Amino acid sequence: MNRPPVIVLSSIRWGFLWQRHQALSTLFARAGYPTTFVESTGLSNPRPSRDSLRKVAARVFHSGKKGRPGEKNLTIYSPLVAPPTSKVFRRINARMLVPRVVRDLRRMDGPNPIVVVYPPARTTLDIVSGLEPRLLFYDRADDYAAFPGVPKDIAATERELLRRADIVSCTSTVLLEEVRASRPDAFLSGPAVDYERFAALRGGGHGSVRTVCFFGDVNEERLDLAILVAVAHAGFGVRLIGRLGRVEKGFLDTPGIDYRGAVAHAELPEALAGVDAFVLPYRMNSLTRGISPAKIYECLATGKPVVAAPLPAIAELGEHVYIADTPEGFVEVLREFPATETGERVRGRLDLARANAWATRFAQIETRIQGSLSTG
Repeated sequence: MNRPPVIVLSSIRWGFLWQRHQALSTLFARAGYPTTFVESTGLSNPRPSRDSLRKVAARVFHSGKKGRPGEKNLTIYSPLVAPPTSKVFRRINARMLVPRVVRDLRRMDGPNPIVVVYPPARTTLDIVSGLEPRLLFYDRADDYAAFPGVPKDIAATERELLRRADIVSCTSTVLLEEVRASRPDAFLSGPAVDYERFAALRGGGHGSVRTVCFFGDVNEERLDLAILVAVAHAGFGVRLIGRLGRVEKGFLDTPGIDYRGAVAHAELPEALAGVDAFVLPYRMNSLTRGISPAKIYECLATGKPVVAAPLPAIAELGEHVYIADTPEGFVEVLREFPATETGERVRGRLDLARANAWATRFAQIETRIQGSLSTG
């Protein structure tokens, strides 16, 4: 069976933290769909810094270049576009840059691809128009209007995308309820896990915890760093794995905090060896309210306990995750594990993670796509 080409218009770079964007692109490719992952076209102006200038220069130099990340049927494309934050930038995009991106993608993938969309910005809509997709799939993974520095009309462009999309999914109940009025056919499609890879870490007793871990984007905009400091001060080792964003000065010098940098997603299970529990100390704000953390089922698949802030998507997991909302609360939960942890809890976490494996999640999405194509 010949599979149609798939173009994924991502809001992140391929080499950024492994998220739904890369996972779905990889699964489409492995299922036989010729897949192109289009790196972020931007949502805001880059913050002025030496690092941001380096990234802009790299994007200009590498724009249009294609790479294959060791996966058959998968190509990475780096578009050269201006952020959609001003009329001048949008005119440049519309007249010069977006037509080039569309020509490149049509040359690579042919006419009428399946297009999977993440950032609901004007640039995305212009690219979609040029591609003339046979099916448009909006996979709503964030409340983009809450992001700092986004275009003032992001809510309007998202409404347009919701009107134009053939299929709409949302990664959390909060995000789903926000679009129910305009898209009653939208469906919930949360995060998932490569189960066997992380389940290899299961084992160990149900006794006291020595080392806890957070992996992902270490950034004070989304994380309550005071929780991590309190956990370290309480005598627990705090292992941090991932990209370092904006943090308080001196944070990494806190005794007990062990920052190990970012690792490739394939190497993450090895980097988690020796961890006794996971902490997800998210801030409760507009940036985090609608997210369902991509890592939640990866943590649960290890069988190890998870202590998390009460984000709505996490609170829905009930007895499988320990909930705390203050630094003192996190410390108290961690200290009580010898009394609260049981083999039944471990088995419950493993069963829940297994039920949310990527193979299952992708099959659900593919069924929706094939159903829409057959009736379209």
